[in-house]
Amino acid sequence: MIAAFCCGSVAYAHHSVALFDRSTLTTLSGTVSEWKWANPHTWLSVVVRKANGADEEWALVGSSPNMMSRWGWNAADIKIGDKVTVDIHPARDGRPIGQLQTVFLSDGKILADPGGQTGEKLAGGPTNLPTKPQGEPYK
Repeated sequence: MIAAFCCGSVAYAHHSVALFDRSTLTTLSGTVSEWKWANPHTWLSVVVRKANGADEEWALVGSSPNMMSRWGWNAADIKIGDKVTVDIHPARDGRPIGQLQTVFLSDGKILADPGGQTGEKLAGGPTNLPTKPQGEPYK
């Protein structure tokens, strides 16, 4: 019973997206430093060059591989060293972390993250993918 109680609170916290400002969309461009295609969530780390010339590493959480594969993703789509542009929902507290929304690969492929979708929208895959980043450019 103690284990169930402890796991229940972890699961509840794990699924919260309250950390991210879902009303804000930010566009980052950089180089992939890490790509984890694993449950319960995928993780993309991108090194971004700031306006002042300093590099900053962003940790970006995506949906589960199962959900993402239904939306056309494949683990091999992203590789370390790839140049990418991503639209994300940034952290509310200003830390360099975010929730993935769309990834624009250098070969022209566009991948949308199904996070937050339910029902038919989740099952049906992405519709009306943007052709270019939609967020406010990060400086």
